[in-house]
Amino acid sequence: MKPELSIKLEYLEERKNPAEIFEAMAQYINAYRDLGQVLSCSVGIKTDFEFQLNGIEKGSILSKLSALSGKIDELFESAFYNSGNDLFKELTESEDTENEEQVEKLAADLETSLANHLPQQIVDPHIDRQQLAFVLEKFSIANQKIKKGENVVLIASNGDKHTCNIDTAWRFKGKPGEMFQGVTVSKELNDKLFVKISVNEGNSVWSFRSLSMDRKFSARITDKDWLERYQNGLIPAIGPKDVVEAKVTFDIYTPPKGKGQPKIRNAKIVEVLDIQRNNEYQYELEA
Repeated sequence: MKPELSIKLEYLEERKNPAEIFEAMAQYINAYRDLGQVLSCSVGIKTDFEFQLNGIEKGSILSKLSALSGKIDELFESAFYNSGNDLFKELTESEDTENEEQVEKLAADLETSLANHLPQQIVDPHIDRQQLAFVLEKFSIANQKIKKGENVVLIASNGDKHTCNIDTAWRFKGKPGEMFQGVTVSKELNDKLFVKISVNEGNSVWSFRSLSMDRKFSARITDKDWLERYQNGLIPAIGPKDVVEAKVTFDIYTPPKGKGQPKIRNAKIVEVLDIQRNNEYQYELEA
């Protein structure tokens, strides 16, 4: 069954300004199209993400959509819809989004969700933060057209149905054009790491502390062979005093002057080189 996204808008009876309902639906469709584009780019798909309309139902307005045939592989399309639902579920946890730190967290969580919805060996996604901010702004504009008592529901289906109620009270209060205007420098190094939080299944991010930089950061392990062996129990669990030697890639993002401190972003463990089990050298490092 071809993946399909349904957007259901349950409007009030005898609603004033009924044209606004159709405007809102168009805004949601266009915003989700742009989200699909951001997700496509995040996994290296170089094509325009466009929807085709599969059907409309009466009563509440329900638009059934799917990506244009031949443009996006069905595996990716299904992952995009499910990850999009995960994003909107996360937005229900706050009243608004307005700064880079909040967008950064949403982007990182969206990357994790997308990675978890795709087979491990395919690709490690990277979301463009500023583009995501523009998408969030579009969804916020659509939300502003919805009256109290009306509901918007996203339904992602590919055999199974995944439903998400949009929090139409959520607002994006930032200025996307002014966000993420700092300097980003990409780095690669061999580092020694303490594992603060490990992940025993799936592609979620781990938490590390770098000995060379003396700071904590989160990273996804893209050394798929090592990760699979570790999660299958073929490599003994890493203890809190073990040191992982690994090749690490990451970006150092320095915001404009007066807007915060440099941050590590988009970190990946591309190769696990060795694990130094709890020994005298380890204790010297901690001293």
